[in-house]
Amino acid sequence: MARFAWVAALVGVVIAFGLSRPATTAPSEGGKKLDTFWTSPAMDSLALRSVTLLPGASFDNELTTEKELETAWAPVSKATGYRWYYSTLAKDLLRHAFGGDSVLKAIRAGLLKDGRVDSVSAQRLCAALHTSAILTLRADVWERTQIEWNQTGKPWTRVAVKAALVDSTGRLLWTASGNETMEGPLHQADDATLGVKSSGLNLQSVTGEAGAPAFQEVLAKLFTRWAANFPGRPAPAAAPAPASGGGS
Repeated sequence: MARFAWVAALVGVVIAFGLSRPATTAPSEGGKKLDTFWTSPAMDSLALRSVTLLPGASFDNELTTEKELETAWAPVSKATGYRWYYSTLAKDLLRHAFGGDSVLKAIRAGLLKDGRVDSVSAQRLCAALHTSAILTLRADVWERTQIEWNQTGKPWTRVAVKAALVDSTGRLLWTASGNETMEGPLHQADDATLGVKSSGLNLQSVTGEAGAPAFQEVLAKLFTRWAANFPGRPAPAAAPAPASGGGS
């Protein structure tokens, strides 16, 4: 009997993986893979009413980074066709439902460990938020490098983010992971230097040139690709065509 149960469980796992859609990779730039997406086959039969964006998480627990993630997703998410509720509302509702910030700390800890909300937690969170599904975002890389006034090179900004969509039953519906790097204009040593100012123990240039791109600019490019690959709402069934033919 034990052997039969073990075999049945193994078959179930095999079937589950067989029904899963393989991960897809977004078009690359310069031969570099940028994004990887996975979508559950269950999405084809679901009619999600709403999606709530949970507070973001970052590898270094930096609140500014987490807020930038949340802010950058809001404008591109409108193109997905769902009714969205964003993190500010989610925080208020969760604090009220669970009596304080402990639930927010637990969400961050789960995202840092697994990159998503677990199935049991997802059910409780969706019930408290009165939403069909929740989306999480985690920053794994967050870098911005400027070029010194006496150096030659291009400033750059790089991010890497993971996302997961889980519904009110605890099913994982969609995942995304990807990165984006954007460069600023080439800076030549001593070019466009208007002066040098002292800042503590260091000297900083005063130039007329732009620096590394802002994180919001880089995230906008990344999330625009993601929104295009976000599982859209099923199209409503077409109304039956009127019967043709003459009547008496």
